[in-house]
Amino acid sequence: MQNILIIGGTGTISLPTTLKLSENPQNRVTVINRGSKNDQLPSNITVVKGDINKPDEIQEWLADKHFDSIINFVIFNPESAQKNSQLFKEHTNQFVYISTVAALNHQNNCLVNEESTYGNEFSNYGKNKAAAEALFLEEFHTNNFPITIVRPTQTYSEDRIPLSIKGKNCWSVVQRMIAGKEVIVHGEGQSVWASTHASDFAEGIYPIIGNTQTIGEIYQIMNPEPHTWDMVYQYLADELAVEYKPIYIPTDFLKESTRYNFSESIQGDKRWSNIFDISKLLSINPTFTCKISLKEGLQKYLEHMDAHPELKEVDEEFDSWCEETITNFKVVKEKFLTSFD
Repeated sequence: MQNILIIGGTGTISLPTTLKLSENPQNRVTVINRGSKNDQLPSNITVVKGDINKPDEIQEWLADKHFDSIINFVIFNPESAQKNSQLFKEHTNQFVYISTVAALNHQNNCLVNEESTYGNEFSNYGKNKAAAEALFLEEFHTNNFPITIVRPTQTYSEDRIPLSIKGKNCWSVVQRMIAGKEVIVHGEGQSVWASTHASDFAEGIYPIIGNTQTIGEIYQIMNPEPHTWDMVYQYLADELAVEYKPIYIPTDFLKESTRYNFSESIQGDKRWSNIFDISKLLSINPTFTCKISLKEGLQKYLEHMDAHPELKEVDEEFDSWCEETITNFKVVKEKFLTSFD
């Protein structure tokens, strides 16, 4: 039997992992979080309400407990990594840190694996995740902290999908397509990326949990099948039976936005073409395959939204920004073309 503690457990990426681990009757799963969305969790999961950012509270609860594995989905900086390493070092055989490929230098790495270089100079999110990785690895080498690092790429689920440019939610972009409006896509829509359904991520991480061979190691988990951003939107348009009307705006323009942080989400991530190597994951999980293709994942999203129409919220501010930005870009483009020799 494995005794597993999950910190978070109800988010886009963490919920399917939590559910997957709880399906095994040999596992005893505990989730600790601030109480959001815990109604999604089955009754065989022990739920503890607590704030991991208040370690004194957690330490009292943790005092007499020991776990085979602890998985933390909500570490975003080296300060949190330091607190976690101190808090849990005597209470687990394995600590799994969910990092991200955004920690890496995307522009100078086309084929990305676990040995690819750090150095995302555009994304503070990526920089902080990389710094947390470095801290955990130092704790492993100097204090035998039992760290395993997992790097996903963009992971999505029934209520969230991979998109190029969006506001507060994904539905606003879908609604623009339904209404016959143009949608903004960075670059020319042809940069190569990989997107992973959260259910497939759960299948990938499952054999890592409790596996002592993975201590001190880093593993990428993602769907290795590449796609372009145009493919995402074209698949959506096909499912919606509408015309795909892209407006391609250079990332060099988009990153200057003062309303949206495209410097991180586009310049620091989605601008670059990357193909991801999961050979290391397959060495410990040789039967791993992603069962949900991008097209199927988008279908599941649309089905879920139809089943939950209350989720079909339009971000009016983003929609207005799109109209204004598209109009201004067309003016700039026309001026350039008329003067282009």
